[in-house]
Amino acid sequence: MFLYRNILSQAWKITWRYRYLWFFGLFAALLGNGGEMEIVLNGFDGGSSNIIPGLQSLHGLLQIDFFSVHTLDNIGQLLINDPATLLVSLAIFLLIIFLTAFIVWLVIISQGALVHNAARVISGKKHDFKSGLEAGMKKFWPVFGLNATVKIIIYILLLIVSLPVLAETYRSTATISLSFVILFLIFVPLSVVLSFVVKYAVAYAVIKGNHFIDAIRLSWRLFTRNWLVSVEMAFLLFFINLLAGLCLLFLIFVLAIPFLFVALVFIKSGLFFSFWAVVILAMILFLLIIMFVGACLAVFQISSWTGLFIELTGRGGTSKLTRIFSRS
Repeated sequence: MFLYRNILSQAWKITWRYRYLWFFGLFAALLGNGGEMEIVLNGFDGGSSNIIPGLQSLHGLLQIDFFSVHTLDNIGQLLINDPATLLVSLAIFLLIIFLTAFIVWLVIISQGALVHNAARVISGKKHDFKSGLEAGMKKFWPVFGLNATVKIIIYILLLIVSLPVLAETYRSTATISLSFVILFLIFVPLSVVLSFVVKYAVAYAVIKGNHFIDAIRLSWRLFTRNWLVSVEMAFLLFFINLLAGLCLLFLIFVLAIPFLFVALVFIKSGLFFSFWAVVILAMILFLLIIMFVGACLAVFQISSWTGLFIELTGRGGTSKLTRIFSRS
């Protein structure tokens, strides 16, 4: 019998027993641990200009005239008058690009490594940090391509849905309300479906070794045959994430009390250096806790989806709702 609790229990054992996976989870968490429900909840952002996720950033980006004649003229003047400053600025810009590319590389190989090693654990095969890293590097391009393709499609959908709100001339309450409806009728469902498809496609690419197109085709077929199972798993993982987030907030609140007390004592005593030392120490501690929880959640989530993928492509499964209604 197909049981979610077996998959989730298995994912938890993988997360806690094989702690070297936390390194991969730390970077894989940058893909987002909120999952499909995060896409839905983003639609409830407050304010008319925030009805569509990221709308303000997109609107601001479209208003930037970066490649204007004035910008190029300023660069030319800087090259003539102060070439050293221009070179330093260019070096910083290139360094930022390099670091960004390196982080993206780590994120993608970490996702591939977690899928690969979680599958190895489930199947009872040998696994270690090195094998996971090698698998992640080997499957970098297909995993990157799948994630990038889905992100691009989602942002194209976002842009299309955002057009009525982006047009200042047509901005009105009625237009914004219509855009809100369009968001939930078109953008959110398609984005959620794409997020399911990419999870299964990455598993096909990493575990089964399928190529890009085949992975997408097979993942779409797997999702359409098991869409209700996928939705139920997404809801379960969302509530687990929610519970973990609430526990994290409570832990930080409890730990903040002694730090706050000590900091107040120092500031009352005029020891401002000690006050800032306590504040910085508290921030570092809270950041480490958040990173740890995020890494564990990433390992748990990816292990859960990998376990579900193996079940669906192996023995198959039936959704809980289907089992309930079939009994009645």
